[in-house]
Amino acid sequence: MKPRMIVTASLLATVTAVFLLVAVQTLHMRTLGGERAQPVTAAEQKQELSDENLVDVLSSMHLTTPIAKVEWKQSILKLDLKVTGTETSYTEIYANMAAVAELGFHSLDNVEQVLLRVMAEDEWLHKRHLLLAADIRRNEWPTDAIDALRNWKSPVISGELKEWFHIMETDLWKKQFEMLNEG
Repeated sequence: MKPRMIVTASLLATVTAVFLLVAVQTLHMRTLGGERAQPVTAAEQKQELSDENLVDVLSSMHLTTPIAKVEWKQSILKLDLKVTGTETSYTEIYANMAAVAELGFHSLDNVEQVLLRVMAEDEWLHKRHLLLAADIRRNEWPTDAIDALRNWKSPVISGELKEWFHIMETDLWKKQFEMLNEG
């Protein structure tokens, strides 16, 4: 075979392969929806909370403060966190509150409001006392507010965090955490 024919044959085979690849790609794009097809990533997929998956979703958080009570009804998640003894720190409580807010509003699509209470349980008398409450609502706080709460290093919470998350502290909270840190 002449060298000129070899070059022509290989050039013709290359051009044919390019046309076939373009045709297959075009067919593939038309089948999938063309430019409207969007890649799906795990970060974009949000779950829907329901009675069927409530336990699984909440157990995935790995909170350091145990959940004492939970209720899910009409896009409102109600949660009580239980503090026993004096070993739990305010930074732990803030981190757990941030974890609940992050789950409710970043990982779940159908939660519009989280009503969160932090309860102290008296082991001797078996009574529960409210320490802190929050009424956290979707889209009522800036995107960095959860990180600000998670990293807050003072028992006295800022006015901004109180306003964004509708946080209310009781006298028992102040006695347990704020006054202990003054001395």
